[in-house]
Amino acid sequence: MRCSSPRISFVLWLALLAACSKSASTSPDQAVDDGKSGRGALVARIGKVLLYEDDVRRAIAREPGASPERIKSPEARRELIDGLIRFELLAQAADRAGLTKDPEAIHALQQIAVTQLVNRTLGQAAAPESLTEAEVLREYQARQASEFTLPPAAQVRHIRITDRALAERIATRAKALAPGDDRGFAALASTASEDTETRARGGDLGFIDRTSRLPPELVSAALTMKAPGEVLGPITVDSRSEILRLVSLRASAVSPFSSVSEPIRQRLYRERRARALDDYITRLRQETGVEVITQPH
Repeated sequence: MRCSSPRISFVLWLALLAACSKSASTSPDQAVDDGKSGRGALVARIGKVLLYEDDVRRAIAREPGASPERIKSPEARRELIDGLIRFELLAQAADRAGLTKDPEAIHALQQIAVTQLVNRTLGQAAAPESLTEAEVLREYQARQASEFTLPPAAQVRHIRITDRALAERIATRAKALAPGDDRGFAALASTASEDTETRARGGDLGFIDRTSRLPPELVSAALTMKAPGEVLGPITVDSRSEILRLVSLRASAVSPFSSVSEPIRQRLYRERRARALDDYITRLRQETGVEVITQPH
């Protein structure tokens, strides 16, 4: 952890101050009794602030993925302690400059305090692990048909042509291709189709199902085709002609519970936490008394 990094914003420095060495501050005279402080050995004095071993441990814990092993070497430990000292010097200077009373700094500290309060108060509601497997399974079963089932789909290539007469001629050529000649239709689409987006990939529209965001006439026509190699059209879609070829069909498929259980758990956790937070704020509102003052315009 390098508390002295210039990339750490000033507001973040002030926020970290609440959990850093200020919380362990005392007078220099008390340093002699550091064995009874309950915060471990005294590490450094920075003015009237004392830095204890416990402050060092908290600094390590604040860094994601960090562990005490990272400061086993004397050099790494010195670097960490120097970072804490540099931070404390800056924090004291900010305090002397009156910046700890700045509204933005106070708000940043309040945000941290509110987060800690919410996490502590919500208790089990704040833990995804509190959801049982049975609860997650019930949610999966309730939403299986609507959210976890892929509808039947058709993989389709198409050729888009504005001129109807030309579309009729191209459709005749497409229908003359052998049912297994998908490459032939792709080559025809790459030269004749006016859809520049799909022309480079042989007119491939991918899999189309009832939820596809394509013109409804095209979706409906694609889902009526029954056998790979079938060619349909030209049909009119948005005043242009479309020629379709079925590449393959995909049957309806249900996502197994094992593949979606974790996303379901996270969603239920967020919903449970939001409800618990709303209930808690409602209680606070009732206990505190809130009045919104409407100012005249």
